[in-house]
This record gives sequence, structure tokens and C-alpha cells, in this order.
Amino acid sequence: MSKDLPNRTLLGIVGLLLAVGTVAAVVFGVSEAQWAKPGSPLLQSLAIAGAVLLCGSYAAAMAKRFALAGKRAFRQHVGLASLGGAMVLAHWSFSFWQFPTLLIAALVLLVWLGLWSRTSGARQMARTFGEKHAGFHPPAPENRARMRAIIAEKEALLSQFAPSAREAEFSLRPVHWVGQPRRAWSYNKLCREERTITGADRRLPRAQRYWRIVHQLLAAGFICGLILHILLVLFFAGYVADGRDIYWWHVTDWNF
Repeated sequence: MSKDLPNRTLLGIVGLLLAVGTVAAVVFGVSEAQWAKPGSPLLQSLAIAGAVLLCGSYAAAMAKRFALAGKRAFRQHVGLASLGGAMVLAHWSFSFWQFPTLLIAALVLLVWLGLWSRTSGARQMARTFGEKHAGFHPPAPENRARMRAIIAEKEALLSQFAPSAREAEFSLRPVHWVGQPRRAWSYNKLCREERTITGADRRLPRAQRYWRIVHQLLAAGFICGLILHILLVLFFAGYVADGRDIYWWHVTDWNF
């Protein structure tokens, strides 16, 4: 069985690698040597390796959602993200008003939100679920019939796309949304109605309610921005250079 990653170890790994990346970025930033420029063979290679590792981290995070892995995938997610983040930071040129800085900002927010969810956020969520009485109160008499109907509809849907699942323990995963989106949408709609009737969400603070979706949207946005940056640098080098010398490796120097 895979062992969990202790919070102290998690903070140590992330903090050390990101600190190394930041120090490297400062050292390269103050140097006037050609090899210290962001597009030099050294730093461009670091950026490419870092981008691959960050994409691997994203894939590792998604693996759990597709029921392919658990704690092991989380450890891979943390390790790949920390090492890839350090490499990308080292490649950064501290040009605050350029597009790559938005990617760095998104990366920092992702790291911060991930650490919060494992430390302070996890403690807050444990307290919330330990005292969350409203979610367990029986619904008003006029809603009980509707609740029975909702559960029956959910069980009927589950029999079609997840026959072995138990309604009380089941949660939708990306594989359900991709494989059978209409049934997944219908099931999710029933879940929302059920939570509205029971009031299960009303006592849940906003940070605990939305942190995961914000983390997912940031991650998806970061990956899309990273791909855009790579395409521009490799295929639209003329646009990126904006009149300067194109000193980095590229495929074409197209411009808009």
C-alpha cells in the first residue's frame, strides 16, 4: 500500500525546490552572460524539461480522478510539480510586464492553494465536517417525498453507467463526464437538487466550497498558457522577438 506524504515533508520538498528555482532566476537575471539569457541553450532546455514535468504533474493529478491511482499519484503530482516549477522559475527573466509572468503568477497561486488545502484548509474542513449538523437534519415533511424520488432517480441512472456503485458513496469522475456526459449531467443535477433540499452546502464556507474548482481552473489555464507560450516561442519567434535578435532555438520566425 502506498504511504501518504506527511505535510512536513510536503512543505520541505516544495519550499526547497521553489527556493532553488527562485535563487537561480535571480542569479541568471543579474548576469550579463549570453548563457544566462532565458532563451540560451541552457535555460531553454531547463524550460522544456520543466514544462514536460509540469504537464506530467497535471496528468498525475488527473489520474486519481480517472480512478487510476491514489496516494502514489499525489506524491508524483507534488514531486513533478515542484521540480518542474523550479526549472521554469530558473528560466524566468523577471520581465514582469510580459506574458510568461502570468504563467509564473498562476503557478505560485497553484502551489499556494495546494499547500493550503493540505494544511490549514484541511484542518478547517475537518472542523466543518465535525460540526456540520445542518447537512444531517431531516428535510421538511413536504420535501421527504421529493428526496425519495431523487434517490430513486439517482439509483436508476447509476444502474446504467456505474452498475456496481452505491448511491450513498458514489461521486462523478471525469471518466463519467467523458464517456456518458448526458447521464452524468442528469446525475449531477439531481445531486444539486438534493443538496438544496437538505441545506448541506449552506454551512460550508466559500473557501472550502470553491477551492478545488479554482485549483482545477488555474491548473487548466496554466497548461493552456504554457502550450501557447511554447507555440509562440517555437513557431512565432519573430513576433516574440519584436525586432530583437532571435537567439533561441526555434522552428519558424513567423510574425503576425
